[in-house]
Amino acid sequence: MGILLGVSGYLADWLQVKGIWTTTQVRRNFNCGAFLAQTVFMVLTAYLLDPTWSVVCITIAVGLGAFAWSGFAVNHLDIAPQHASVLMGIGNTFATIPGIVSPMLTGYLVVNQTSEEWKTVFFISAGVYLVGCVIYWLWASGELQEWAKTDEQKALEMTHKEGNTNNHAANNNAYVNEALDVKEDMK
Repeated sequence: MGILLGVSGYLADWLQVKGIWTTTQVRRNFNCGAFLAQTVFMVLTAYLLDPTWSVVCITIAVGLGAFAWSGFAVNHLDIAPQHASVLMGIGNTFATIPGIVSPMLTGYLVVNQTSEEWKTVFFISAGVYLVGCVIYWLWASGELQEWAKTDEQKALEMTHKEGNTNNHAANNNAYVNEALDVKEDMK
């Protein structure tokens, strides 16, 4: 994961800056692509149940999780820059619950160390990734949310809608960071 974090961050930024994907597309595709890959490798781990191949599959699953970080980890800054720290804190609070519950659940499920017991553990892990993928795909956004806009940003948006031209209007295919434009207009 440490190696792939730099690759995924660079690739996400490149796709966004080149206008190939919007911010929302980058966040959804990277997060959900990683979660789907992690789902697949957890299911493979459940079926292989060989110590060596299990370690390989889990290592690949965790490594590919780096791509999810280019989705969810920076998404708070996209949707509400001024509230990102609070959103990250709330999100991380809920995100720690599986880390607390999973060792207890595994201890409850894996009593006799049978392969069927371990399959159940890996299927639950895969299910958590899959549910996370679906939820993120359906409701994630990379756009500044209306509730997070300052009064100045709302006023400038109204000015832009009333006929003032945006400095990016000539290049419709380029990536436009509207939050940055509004911030620059406020200077």
